[in-house]
Amino acid sequence: MHGPGLISLDPRLVRCENEVNYRECSRRGKTLTTKLPIYKDIVRQMHDFGDPRWIVEERDDAKNVNNWHWTERDASAWSTEKIKNLLLAVKFEGPEGTCEISESREIKGEASANNRKGKLIFFYEWDIKLNWRGKCVGSASNVNGEIHVPNLSEEHSLDDVDVTVTVKEETAEAQALKEMMLRLAPAAVRSKLEEYLRALREECSQGMILPQRKGEPNVAAPKLGRSSSLSPATTGVPAARKSSDLGCPIPTSKINLNENFVASAEDLYSVFTKVERVQAYTRAPAVVEAYRGGSFSLFDGEISGEFIDLQPDTRLVQRWRRKRWPEGHYSTVSIELKQESDSTQLILLQTEVPDSDMEATREGWKRHIFENIKSTFGYGAQLL
Repeated sequence: MHGPGLISLDPRLVRCENEVNYRECSRRGKTLTTKLPIYKDIVRQMHDFGDPRWIVEERDDAKNVNNWHWTERDASAWSTEKIKNLLLAVKFEGPEGTCEISESREIKGEASANNRKGKLIFFYEWDIKLNWRGKCVGSASNVNGEIHVPNLSEEHSLDDVDVTVTVKEETAEAQALKEMMLRLAPAAVRSKLEEYLRALREECSQGMILPQRKGEPNVAAPKLGRSSSLSPATTGVPAARKSSDLGCPIPTSKINLNENFVASAEDLYSVFTKVERVQAYTRAPAVVEAYRGGSFSLFDGEISGEFIDLQPDTRLVQRWRRKRWPEGHYSTVSIELKQESDSTQLILLQTEVPDSDMEATREGWKRHIFENIKSTFGYGAQLL
């Protein structure tokens, strides 16, 4: 509102028509104000239809109402610190030794949060160079190397972001740690970058979109990307359904399952970690890289992900998704194995499962995995 009885108007709706007396109108900056009943009726109708350009109760100045026009917030300095803090906390451990990211040598790029017509869009492009150091088991000598992430941007999904590892020394110890870092670093670095993108979306968009009506926030699904699927021209499609959306909030639930298998914990553990056994009960090609950061793919790619933690014969943790889920969205699967006198109890917890697919996922575990394991290996029959 500009004053009692005055209505803010979009200039595009104020045109020269016979029934309008323009002597009643005055220009204030980029807005026109009037007391004419005809325009009050127009505004009232637009308000009732929910057009956010006309919802001005929450704005005393009526300027850029509800952030309808393009606005931009620079997130480059914040991003530099966020990426640095996340990556410097990363450590790696394997049978060869231990390593850690010791220094952020260069973080070069830019990031911004943008709003257009009530939709949040994020642009970012980063070239990241890191130093790492480590020691082999039983050695006091440090090995030094570099990690390079040249193409973190909204034009690439995280799976397509390159993470290269090099080593400065040419010793046998250096080569052993390099092999370990090649195995572990890409997944760990991408995981931290995913945390950064989630924080970029959640923290840097605060206050960019004002309420549409009192008590009704007008927040559209955030979008990450300059690519064709997430360009500023995109309208009304939730970002979680787009290929470059990473972690956009969608309704999720968790699955709890308990199943008893007539098998030792060692045998049951191998059913999830040995590719030949996985292929036996799934009856389909599979990929199983049973080490921390290793990938897996079941049912010819219908289920995929990576191993987060492995404790032989007792516990498995996986980053797990179905092909039809919104791209970039993963659940977390935790499987505990408890050895009993003549069987093993399997306790499964799966979090962040999309609500729309929860029942199908639950039934998939029961019918296509648990029952198949029992029928294939005879783990469902009581031993006499």
